[in-house]
Amino acid sequence: MSRAPASRPDRGAALVTVLMIVAAMSSVALALTQAVSSATQRARALDGQSQLRFYAVAAEEAVKSQIDATRDQIEGKLVAGMSGLDEVQTQAVEGGLIAYIVSDASNCFDLNALVLDDERDELRPNVEAMADYTRLLERLQLPSGDPSALTSSLVDWMDDDQLAGQGGAEDSFYLGLTPSYRTSGLMLNDISELRAIRHYDAETVAELRDLVCTRPANLDGATNVLNINTLKEEEAPLLVDVVSGAIEVEDAVQLIASRPQGGWSTVEDFLTEPLINSIAPELIRAERLDVVSRFVEVSAELTYREQMMRIELLFDVRLGQPITTLRRERVG
Repeated sequence: MSRAPASRPDRGAALVTVLMIVAAMSSVALALTQAVSSATQRARALDGQSQLRFYAVAAEEAVKSQIDATRDQIEGKLVAGMSGLDEVQTQAVEGGLIAYIVSDASNCFDLNALVLDDERDELRPNVEAMADYTRLLERLQLPSGDPSALTSSLVDWMDDDQLAGQGGAEDSFYLGLTPSYRTSGLMLNDISELRAIRHYDAETVAELRDLVCTRPANLDGATNVLNINTLKEEEAPLLVDVVSGAIEVEDAVQLIASRPQGGWSTVEDFLTEPLINSIAPELIRAERLDVVSRFVEVSAELTYREQMMRIELLFDVRLGQPITTLRRERVG
């Protein structure tokens, strides 16, 4: 006995059911495809970042080796305009590129020099460095903040006591802010930390950025020694400080601009310059001048496939010592 043909309503319902199943399966397939694609992209990104980290380690060691060889050849005497300094250098690597710039990082005022470790291993104000920093701030004529107050606030932030200096601030001030916080009682790791300190607004920090720096604690020897052969014109206020303000910033700018080709051979040659020679000897702190650099900074950009990483490195490059990495930081 033959089966009766399905009615039109039954056939329509079956068709709708099939279409719904197909649509559901298509949605599932699309979701799976998207999930696999997303997972693949994440895996590639993670692989790229991992590879960039390997390249960053390799780049650091390669640049250290290059600097070491160059340092020995030139006896540490960096000079503005010399090959390999302040210019982009590149190194091709499998699947990517390493681009980096080597710069002299000696010419700045070390903010961490404003405090010293005492016999109890506590941070106490360095009166001499505070006077130098205050004079530097006075010459910059910053629109926001009294120089003495800026100095006191920074020292109060780092030292171990709770005695606020003139115009400074200790915990009692910061606890009254919203949100509240306390002073660090530590040396600075980065210039950006200044923004947390009383009187240091964004404009002030921007004005200071090219003239100040932060060096790690417990470095042997002075950290505020300038290389007269790599000084830039915008760093002229640092030179004025070394001669106790006996010349104007404009004079220091002109002196840097007229530096002899290849730089001064010795500090003594620099001291014979008419502008400097006319200054009373007791005003010149020659111990803060050199033709050899202590610190070198490297800014590098690493690319691998579609991934990118930027790093900054600070090296201690003293002659007769192994080159030491003082700071490594990923930027961005």
